Amino acid sequence: MDRWEIVNSYFKNRNFAQMEINSFNQFVEKKLSEILDENKSIVPKIEEVKIELDNLEVLKPRIVEADGSPKSNFFPMEARTRNRTYSGPLYLTMRLLRRDVEQDLKKAYIGDLPVMLKSNLCWLNGKTEEELVDMGEDPRDFGGYFIINGSEKALMTQEVLAADRVLVSGQTEDKIVAEVISTRGAFKGRIRIIRTPDGMLHVTFPASPRKLRLFVLLKALGMGKMEDIVTAFSEDLIIRNDILINVENTQINSEKEALDKIGKYVAPGQVEEYRLRRAQEVIDAFLLPHIGQESKDRLAKAHYLIMMATKAIEKAHGLRDEDDKDHYANKRLELSGKLMEHLFRYAFKYFIKDLKFQIDRTVTRRRKLNISTIVRPGAISERIRFALSTGNWIGRATGVSKFMDRVNYLSPLTDLRKVKSPLDKNRELYEARDVHGTHWGRLCPIETPDGPQCGLVKNLAILAEVTTETEEKNIEKILSDMGVKLK
Repeated sequence: MDRWEIVNSYFKNRNFAQMEINSFNQFVEKKLSEILDENKSIVPKIEEVKIELDNLEVLKPRIVEADGSPKSNFFPMEARTRNRTYSGPLYLTMRLLRRDVEQDLKKAYIGDLPVMLKSNLCWLNGKTEEELVDMGEDPRDFGGYFIINGSEKALMTQEVLAADRVLVSGQTEDKIVAEVISTRGAFKGRIRIIRTPDGMLHVTFPASPRKLRLFVLLKALGMGKMEDIVTAFSEDLIIRNDILINVENTQINSEKEALDKIGKYVAPGQVEEYRLRRAQEVIDAFLLPHIGQESKDRLAKAHYLIMMATKAIEKAHGLRDEDDKDHYANKRLELSGKLMEHLFRYAFKYFIKDLKFQIDRTVTRRRKLNISTIVRPGAISERIRFALSTGNWIGRATGVSKFMDRVNYLSPLTDLRKVKSPLDKNRELYEARDVHGTHWGRLCPIETPDGPQCGLVKNLAILAEVTTETEEKNIEKILSDMGVKLK
């Protein structure tokens, strides 16, 4: 059977770079508004002043000439030949309030966002082959890359461990660890439950006390009596045995006492009222933020920790196997849209910080406060352009963007489908470099560079496709309609 017929029919109506384009479209259409929702209002140090943000809008690429005249039809070929960045202007509706009275309302230009070729924002989107030729483009070009200062730049797909997924592993000194990377917005926190050889369970999370006992934290989360905590675990005798060891060694009688134990670490030397409040703030903000960051989510967090602890106990007694971190079910691929989301969130945070500084300076100097004088468009544009030009991304990642290789037809194809692991290339990491059984049909077992990057830089198989994120609520509704009920 001629398998190329299948390949040709698959790509008849789709593009090799389609998944990158879909990812960027999702970033522009959904993720930009989510980032804006995280920063709806800005309250600077100067009291009485407040700025409310609304409706972040990206326009199609355009350019402003040296004489100040705008040119709306700015095509990619012009960006290449004139060494310009192919980007669209960002506009944000801003309301300036002083003593809750509106002082100024403006749709302000806040910077430029580089636009991916063939995405919904690009002038090439939906054009026929003849129209593409008239615009100076190769009709067989895949798109899926950016033009920065006249250079074609592709973003390399990053392979990361799946967030919000519990992985159990055995570590040195007979300790068992159940860990989850809990993600919410820009925050990523690693939460671990450690079972020591004597059966004791400890928890670590960002800003937590060292060797914090699980049952102390469960009490602090609002699980009242010890009987309530014990019944929340499985009735299996092996698990109950471990739980009773922890009950005997936990000398905490109330939620207040448990919170104070945490508070003494996070706010040492402070009065009791402040310590208790600070402990609650730390639990809400840094413990399992993907579940929620409000006081009403504490009980759900307690049950999640119980599930993690149960897995650690089962592993210790040989009732479950260790989770394989190299299994592709435990991995996620971050495409261009996700990488741009991380970058834009960082740039937008800096823009807000700069906005606060400009407001404080203007008020201190007793100048008239209006939106035009406090907005600096370069705050966002410069950071995004610098990252795309150098490949230095947030989170200390390097080599994320690279020059598109145009030596032959296959070179740009491999550039757009490369997958890079964040692991250190100078370490041996034999298992991480090996071909895993779950790579079958997803990654090419042959295409990988020689030398230190071997096995860490991989290539997607020709028919492999990476899907974009989906709303959880939609899936929950489908399951609910099918009769699936929560326990």
